[in-house]
Amino acid sequence: MKRLILKTALITLFSAICLVVLVMVIVCYTAPRAMMNFTASMGMESASGTFAYREYEKSGDLDCLTRAFLIAEKHGDDETALKRWELLYADAHFADYCAAGAPKDEEVEDDELPAYSYYDYLAGCAARVKYRLAKSDAEKDAVLEFALGVMDGEHFPAGNPVIALAAEARGDADFLSRMRERLEAEHFEKNDSYLRLMEALEGTNA
Repeated sequence: MKRLILKTALITLFSAICLVVLVMVIVCYTAPRAMMNFTASMGMESASGTFAYREYEKSGDLDCLTRAFLIAEKHGDDETALKRWELLYADAHFADYCAAGAPKDEEVEDDELPAYSYYDYLAGCAARVKYRLAKSDAEKDAVLEFALGVMDGEHFPAGNPVIALAAEARGDADFLSRMRERLEAEHFEKNDSYLRLMEALEGTNA
Protein backbone atom coordinates (compact mmCIF):
# COMPACT_ATOMS: atom_id res chain seq x y z
CA MET A 1 0.00 0.00 0.00
CA LYS A 2 2.80 2.39 0.96
CA ARG A 3 4.57 1.56 -2.30
CA LEU A 4 1.42 2.36 -4.25
CA ILE A 5 1.02 5.70 -2.46
CA LEU A 6 4.69 6.56 -3.02
CA LYS A 7 4.48 5.55 -6.66
CA THR A 8 1.34 7.63 -7.15
CA ALA A 9 2.97 10.63 -5.45
CA LEU A 10 6.06 10.36 -7.63
CA ILE A 11 3.98 10.07 -10.79
CA THR A 12 1.97 13.12 -9.73
CA LEU A 13 5.13 15.10 -8.97
CA PHE A 14 6.72 14.11 -12.27
CA SER A 15 3.54 15.04 -14.15
CA ALA A 16 3.42 18.42 -12.39
CA ILE A 17 7.06 19.11 -13.28
CA CYS A 18 6.44 18.14 -16.90
CA LEU A 19 3.39 20.41 -16.99
CA VAL A 20 5.37 23.34 -15.59
CA VAL A 21 8.18 22.78 -18.11
CA LEU A 22 5.65 22.54 -20.94
CA VAL A 23 3.97 25.78 -19.86
CA MET A 24 7.37 27.51 -19.65
CA VAL A 25 8.33 26.33 -23.12
CA ILE A 26 5.02 27.54 -24.53
CA VAL A 27 5.40 30.93 -22.84
CA CYS A 28 9.00 31.23 -24.06
CA TYR A 29 7.92 30.85 -27.66
CA THR A 30 4.56 32.61 -27.56
CA ALA A 31 5.23 35.42 -25.08
CA PRO A 32 8.96 36.28 -25.12
CA ARG A 33 8.23 39.81 -23.86
CA ALA A 34 6.66 38.39 -20.70
CA MET A 35 9.70 36.15 -20.21
CA MET A 36 12.00 39.10 -20.89
CA ASN A 37 10.37 41.07 -18.08
CA PHE A 38 10.15 38.06 -15.77
CA THR A 39 13.82 37.09 -16.11
CA ALA A 40 14.84 40.74 -15.69
CA SER A 41 12.85 40.94 -12.46
CA MET A 42 14.66 37.81 -11.26
CA GLY A 43 18.07 39.36 -11.96
CA MET A 44 18.70 37.02 -14.93
CA GLU A 45 19.96 39.76 -17.22
CA SER A 46 21.55 37.57 -19.91
CA ALA A 47 18.38 35.49 -20.21
CA SER A 48 16.38 38.71 -20.39
CA GLY A 49 18.54 39.80 -23.32
CA THR A 50 17.88 36.51 -25.11
CA PHE A 51 14.13 36.89 -24.69
CA ALA A 52 14.35 40.53 -25.77
CA TYR A 53 15.93 39.37 -29.01
CA ARG A 54 13.22 36.75 -29.50
CA GLU A 55 10.60 39.45 -29.00
CA TYR A 56 12.35 41.56 -31.64
CA GLU A 57 12.26 38.61 -34.04
CA LYS A 58 8.56 38.26 -33.35
CA SER A 59 7.45 41.89 -33.40
CA GLY A 60 10.31 43.96 -34.87
CA ASP A 61 10.39 46.10 -31.70
CA LEU A 62 13.60 48.16 -31.81
CA ASP A 63 13.47 48.72 -28.05
CA CYS A 64 13.84 44.97 -27.59
CA LEU A 65 16.64 44.69 -30.15
CA THR A 66 18.49 47.56 -28.49
CA ARG A 67 18.05 45.96 -25.09
CA ALA A 68 19.35 42.65 -26.43
CA PHE A 69 22.36 44.41 -27.96
CA LEU A 70 23.23 46.39 -24.83
CA ILE A 71 22.95 43.37 -22.54
CA ALA A 72 25.20 41.28 -24.80
CA GLU A 73 27.73 44.15 -24.93
CA LYS A 74 27.63 44.60 -21.16
CA HIS A 75 28.29 40.91 -20.53
CA GLY A 76 31.13 40.68 -23.06
CA ASP A 77 29.25 38.46 -25.53
CA ASP A 78 30.83 40.46 -28.32
CA GLU A 79 30.05 38.27 -31.33
CA THR A 80 26.37 38.19 -30.40
CA ALA A 81 26.39 41.91 -29.65
CA LEU A 82 27.93 42.68 -33.05
CA LYS A 83 25.28 40.69 -34.89
CA ARG A 84 22.55 42.52 -33.01
CA TRP A 85 24.22 45.89 -33.63
CA GLU A 86 24.39 45.21 -37.37
CA LEU A 87 20.65 44.51 -37.42
CA LEU A 88 19.99 47.67 -35.44
CA TYR A 89 22.25 49.86 -37.56
CA ALA A 90 20.78 48.55 -40.80
CA ASP A 91 17.19 49.23 -39.74
CA ALA A 92 15.59 52.00 -41.79
CA HIS A 93 14.03 53.49 -38.64
CA PHE A 94 17.19 53.46 -36.53
CA ALA A 95 18.00 57.18 -36.86
CA ASP A 96 14.45 58.21 -35.98
CA TYR A 97 14.43 55.74 -33.12
CA CYS A 98 17.59 57.27 -31.68
CA ALA A 99 16.29 60.80 -32.20
CA ALA A 100 13.40 59.95 -29.87
CA GLY A 101 15.96 59.36 -27.11
CA ALA A 102 16.63 56.51 -24.72
CA PRO A 103 13.51 54.48 -23.91
CA LYS A 104 12.09 54.96 -20.44
CA ASP A 105 11.95 51.94 -18.19
CA GLU A 106 10.15 51.65 -14.86
CA GLU A 107 13.27 50.06 -13.35
CA VAL A 108 15.71 52.68 -14.69
CA GLU A 109 16.21 56.03 -12.99
CA ASP A 110 16.49 59.12 -15.18
CA ASP A 111 20.05 59.74 -13.98
CA GLU A 112 21.08 56.30 -15.29
CA LEU A 113 20.17 57.21 -18.86
CA PRO A 114 22.79 58.80 -21.13
CA ALA A 115 22.65 62.60 -21.01
CA TYR A 116 24.04 62.90 -24.53
CA SER A 117 22.96 61.64 -27.96
CA TYR A 118 21.42 58.18 -27.77
CA TYR A 119 22.77 57.51 -31.28
CA ASP A 120 26.29 58.32 -30.08
CA TYR A 121 25.82 56.17 -27.00
CA LEU A 122 24.77 53.10 -28.98
CA ALA A 123 27.47 53.65 -31.60
CA GLY A 124 30.02 53.98 -28.80
CA CYS A 125 28.93 50.61 -27.41
CA ALA A 126 29.30 49.16 -30.91
CA ALA A 127 32.79 50.67 -31.23
CA ARG A 128 33.82 48.97 -27.99
CA VAL A 129 32.50 45.65 -29.25
CA LYS A 130 34.29 46.03 -32.59
CA TYR A 131 37.55 46.97 -30.86
CA ARG A 132 37.42 43.94 -28.58
CA LEU A 133 36.88 41.70 -31.60
CA ALA A 134 39.67 43.31 -33.65
CA LYS A 135 42.64 40.98 -34.22
CA SER A 136 45.07 43.32 -35.98
CA ASP A 137 46.13 46.94 -36.17
CA ALA A 138 44.29 47.25 -39.49
CA GLU A 139 41.06 46.01 -37.91
CA LYS A 140 41.50 48.39 -34.97
CA ASP A 141 42.04 51.27 -37.37
CA ALA A 142 38.85 50.26 -39.18
CA VAL A 143 37.02 50.56 -35.86
CA LEU A 144 38.39 54.08 -35.46
CA GLU A 145 37.14 54.96 -38.93
CA PHE A 146 33.73 53.60 -37.96
CA ALA A 147 33.67 55.78 -34.85
CA LEU A 148 34.75 58.85 -36.84
CA GLY A 149 32.15 58.07 -39.50
CA VAL A 150 29.40 58.45 -36.94
CA MET A 151 30.51 62.00 -36.13
CA ASP A 152 28.48 64.91 -37.47
CA GLY A 153 30.87 67.12 -39.40
CA GLU A 154 33.19 69.20 -37.23
CA HIS A 155 31.10 68.83 -34.08
CA PHE A 156 32.78 66.86 -31.27
CA PRO A 157 30.02 66.22 -28.70
CA ALA A 158 30.39 64.74 -25.24
CA GLY A 159 29.90 61.00 -25.13
CA ASN A 160 30.70 60.47 -28.80
CA PRO A 161 31.92 57.07 -30.11
CA VAL A 162 35.56 58.17 -30.42
CA ILE A 163 35.65 58.96 -26.69
CA ALA A 164 34.04 55.60 -25.91
CA LEU A 165 36.59 53.85 -28.11
CA ALA A 166 39.50 55.65 -26.46
CA ALA A 167 38.24 54.55 -23.04
CA GLU A 168 37.96 50.93 -24.21
CA ALA A 169 41.47 51.02 -25.72
CA ARG A 170 43.19 52.46 -22.64
CA GLY A 171 46.54 50.76 -22.27
CA ASP A 172 46.91 50.19 -26.03
CA ALA A 173 49.52 52.90 -26.56
CA ASP A 174 50.14 52.17 -30.25
CA PHE A 175 46.47 52.40 -31.14
CA LEU A 176 45.90 55.52 -29.05
CA SER A 177 48.91 57.13 -30.73
CA ARG A 178 47.35 56.46 -34.12
CA MET A 179 44.04 57.79 -32.83
CA ARG A 180 45.66 61.06 -31.79
CA GLU A 181 47.34 61.47 -35.16
CA ARG A 182 44.07 60.72 -36.94
CA LEU A 183 42.17 63.27 -34.84
CA GLU A 184 44.80 65.91 -35.51
CA ALA A 185 44.28 65.35 -39.24
CA GLU A 186 40.56 66.10 -38.86
CA HIS A 187 39.02 69.53 -38.39
CA PHE A 188 36.93 69.08 -35.26
CA GLU A 189 35.96 72.05 -33.17
CA LYS A 190 38.33 72.50 -30.25
CA ASN A 191 35.66 72.26 -27.57
CA ASP A 192 36.07 70.90 -24.05
CA SER A 193 35.33 67.30 -25.08
CA TYR A 194 37.95 67.41 -27.83
CA LEU A 195 40.60 69.12 -25.70
CA ARG A 196 40.10 66.72 -22.78
CA LEU A 197 40.47 63.70 -25.04
CA MET A 198 43.56 65.07 -26.76
CA GLU A 199 45.08 65.84 -23.37
CA ALA A 200 44.40 62.26 -22.28
CA LEU A 201 46.00 60.99 -25.48
CA GLU A 202 49.03 63.25 -25.11
CA GLY A 203 52.21 61.29 -24.73
CA THR A 204 50.97 58.28 -26.66
CA ASN A 205 52.73 59.41 -29.84
CA ALA A 206 56.05 57.70 -30.39
